[in-house]
This record gives sequence, C-alpha cells and structure tokens, in this order.
Amino acid sequence: MDSKSFTKLLRKIIREEVKSAVRQVLTEETTSHKQVMSHGMQMHEMANSRPKKSFTKNSMLNDLLNETAATPVSQEMTDWSTMNFKSEMSNAFGSPKMSTGPLTNTGINGEPVNMQKEGVAATVNAMTKDYSALMKAIDKKRSNK
Repeated sequence: MDSKSFTKLLRKIIREEVKSAVRQVLTEETTSHKQVMSHGMQMHEMANSRPKKSFTKNSMLNDLLNETAATPVSQEMTDWSTMNFKSEMSNAFGSPKMSTGPLTNTGINGEPVNMQKEGVAATVNAMTKDYSALMKAIDKKRSNK
C-alpha cells in the first residue's frame, strides 16, 4: 500500500470515528432544562413568599434591602457577649509595640520610617487631628449664607 492511499484510508477512518463520537456526545442527556427551570421557579417563589417590609420609598432600594434583610444570620454573628478587647491585645492586631527609643514603623515597601522626623510627625499630626471644630465652623458659615 502506498502512502497516499494509506493517508486517504486513515483520514476516512478518523472522519467516521469523529462523526460517531460527536453524534454520541450530542445525543447524551445532559442536565434537563425543565429541571433547571423548575428549580429556578421554586427559588423565585421562596424569595417572594417572605413578607416584605417597607424600609424606604424607593422601590429598587426597598427590594434590595428586603433581599439582604431576609438573609439568615447565624447566632455566632449576633452574639457580641464574647467580644472583649483590651489594650494589651493590640499587638495581636498589628499595632506596633511602644519602645523607649525613637518610634519606628514600616513604610509601604517595608523600609523603616522614623516617626520622630519633623515631616513624618507633621503628617501624622494632620492625619490624626480632630477637625470637628473646623467642620462646625464651616457648617455655621454655610448656614449663614
């Protein structure tokens, strides 16, 4: 048998095998669309069977709030009696330890940052400053206009 006739025969056999395999895959029953649709309808009915509360006048927002309000909450999430945080536990939450030397912390790339430098101290002061008096003055000025 020469190579051309062998190649033709091989192609014919492969074509027939692929065709039968494709037919078999196409005729196999996958998940029934009727089952999927009925399951979806049951889920929809369950969601609509809950009584809806009126949280707000906006219907879209009210629907969203009703969906989240209907989400079951576990008892572990509502029991706050075991919550007891003490300042001694701050190290466990990533707070830096206080030392007698210059205060250091790490920057974005892990490099040490001296907290006693003038620029760093000014930035920390600006970020932690109580701006409530300033905001009250702004609000008062706005209300006078």
